[in-house]
Amino acid sequence: MARVARQSVGEHKTVLVLAPKSAFFPRLSRVLSRYGVAHDCQEDLLPDATSHRLSVAWQLVEWVQDPNDSFRTRVAIECVINNGVAKVPGATKGVRCKAETIASRVRVETEIARLWSDVTNRRGLMTVLESVSSPSKELCTARNVLVSLRESYSDYSGDQRGEFARRLALACGGWIRPETLAKDLLSIKQRFMGGRPPGFSSVQLMTLRKAKGLEADVVVMVGLEDDIIPGSAVDVEEQARLFYVGMTRAKTTLFMIHSYKRPRDVSFGMEIVDKRRSRFLDAVGIKSKYRKDSAKTA
Repeated sequence: MARVARQSVGEHKTVLVLAPKSAFFPRLSRVLSRYGVAHDCQEDLLPDATSHRLSVAWQLVEWVQDPNDSFRTRVAIECVINNGVAKVPGATKGVRCKAETIASRVRVETEIARLWSDVTNRRGLMTVLESVSSPSKELCTARNVLVSLRESYSDYSGDQRGEFARRLALACGGWIRPETLAKDLLSIKQRFMGGRPPGFSSVQLMTLRKAKGLEADVVVMVGLEDDIIPGSAVDVEEQARLFYVGMTRAKTTLFMIHSYKRPRDVSFGMEIVDKRRSRFLDAVGIKSKYRKDSAKTA
């Protein structure tokens, strides 16, 4: 993919790289950068898990700078009961949740909602939360997490040095394991510091769903494995339409790429090797250039 893009750019052609989902973009961007290919992407190139952890941490940091803001306090409470040491299971209330788990979650959410009845212009939500005399165990834990976070933010001298970062990690549940923090910092560095080469970009990264109406001289469709497109739990007809849209974006040249193996985070299926090429390739009569046993991308 990167070699095709680099050659096409050298020939002053526009290139559109289409993927079934945005999870492909961080890897595609790293490969293009390694080949010195300037490119643009409308999506967040950080991995989803990293983006989530940063979002939770940022919301807590916003709150701790103004803990008297009731709206930010409500968001902070939501953050700590959904993540970290004060997490209350059952947020999704999905079919896999046990009835008692959902009931416990609803009880805590109801308890939090009732706090608003005591909120006034002079008495914010955090003040109300701290004044509750007999909170549930879950709400008491959440309150303690927020109070300790606020205290460590304002008092960071002596033995408290570095305490805010530790308590923030516990509150958001993001960086309990050192390797998680290391991976997130590396992802941020790759995204913002070691990122895309400078210069005019004629290469665009886009999902198939957002490609309608776009055109390029060269189109490269990636991720064409059967458990990714069409996948096992999606509308096959809709996926076929997206596949067709991708094929028809090319003005002159179309490359269609499937792989023998994929990392878990970009594959919908359980298998990470012996990937079967998309049935849509069979439907349009496209033959693979490489065989599976070569372990090369085709």
